[in-house]
Amino acid sequence: MNEIVVGVDGSDTAKKAAATAARIATDSGDPLHLVMCVPRSSRNISAPGEQWHVDSLSAAEQYLKSLQLGLDVPAVTSSVSFDDPADALCAEAERLGARMIVVGNRRVRGAARVLGSVAIDVVRHAPCDVLVANTAISGG
Repeated sequence: MNEIVVGVDGSDTAKKAAATAARIATDSGDPLHLVMCVPRSSRNISAPGEQWHVDSLSAAEQYLKSLQLGLDVPAVTSSVSFDDPADALCAEAERLGARMIVVGNRRVRGAARVLGSVAIDVVRHAPCDVLVANTAISGG
């Protein structure tokens, strides 16, 4: 396959990276694969007369479904991982035989501020090309 893999986490930065990846996938005719990493967690939320059970997996799946509907890409799939984000992105790219991973350059402090720690780790370990989308600018 020639998937374009992109990591998302619910942030505006990740949405911009997903939009960039969607444009690349649409232009190239390649399928898009969204990867979201979440911690294993669940909790009960109560309100007078009501109670809900919320777990990170179902919340992530719901977010991914919503994001998929907002991206104008003919072929888009998604997966949720409980692993480290960089490890999960590289593993999914390997599993899918992806041609590219797209990551955002979320602003962080310290030495990693140019790319972001996930982006740096993906660049170091990716089995394919990596595009670091400039998500720090508006409209990116």
